[in-house]
Amino acid sequence: MKSWAMRRPTANLTIDDFMLRDMPPPEAGDGEILVETQYISLDPYLSRAMKSWKGEHPGWADGTIHGRIVGAVIESRFPGLSVGDRVIGIGRWQPVNAMPGQAVQLIAPDIDPPSLVLGALGRSGITAWVGLHLSGLKAGETILISAASGPVGSVAAQLAKARGCHVIGTAGGEAKCRHATDLLGYDACIDHGAADLEDRLKAAAGEGVDVLFENVGASSLDAALPLMRPRGRIMLCGLAQHYLTEDPMLLRNFKYLLYSELSLRAFITANYPDLFAPALEELRDGILSGRLLFEETIIDGLDNAADTFLAMLGGEGIGKRLIRL
Repeated sequence: MKSWAMRRPTANLTIDDFMLRDMPPPEAGDGEILVETQYISLDPYLSRAMKSWKGEHPGWADGTIHGRIVGAVIESRFPGLSVGDRVIGIGRWQPVNAMPGQAVQLIAPDIDPPSLVLGALGRSGITAWVGLHLSGLKAGETILISAASGPVGSVAAQLAKARGCHVIGTAGGEAKCRHATDLLGYDACIDHGAADLEDRLKAAAGEGVDVLFENVGASSLDAALPLMRPRGRIMLCGLAQHYLTEDPMLLRNFKYLLYSELSLRAFITANYPDLFAPALEELRDGILSGRLLFEETIIDGLDNAADTFLAMLGGEGIGKRLIRL
């Protein structure tokens, strides 16, 4: 059986840092289940563990890649789960995983496709909800969302529109921007590679930006700082621009943090478990009713996991990025 691992700790991820190695098929022990992997979640946060081999699972010690997976139970030695149940949990990037039954969550039968629990009904959607909640976003305010068509940004935009806000975004390329305005409801979206980015953002922002939902990093944040209204709020959600490198972040417009009395709040979604239930209630209602669109970019084949992960960090794809086995 094939399984993905890291060759060595590294500062800057490249395809040469990954290896697909042979592993013996796992066996279920007492209290465990065997799960046939159906979807692997490609999450940017994994890049930190990949670089250091220190992750949320002890198996990272030998470089083995672990992440969120969705799969079907094919053998159960845990009384609460049966063959055929669909579950989500932390597993290796491989076709079959032995997992403690108490460490997985059962996926409700009405969630279709089940991959939703890895994206809009999972950490991506919850992150969007939590970030907006912590920002104190109010009706009538203007919010700027970077990585507008990404798994977090696409949900955050729809939630913000439902709250009566003016929503603008930045994305990589005109095609993504058209997608953001035509399907996701953005009032405006600007290609972050445009030479006149700051001027176009200023025109779209009107009287200024109240909340910046930052998913990208230095170049995006720098362009937005002069547009922020006095006492505007910056929610630092992600740093996609910087996951592949440890080069320092440089800001030309840092002074606006002082001049406009801006607040910058970084947040890690896992630190707000008390907000998960209300977040999932709104997200689930929105998706099942059709009011909230979910987006997935799915690549088939375990062999493509490493290339697709790096491409995702480089900005390719729309919505949640997944490997399907």
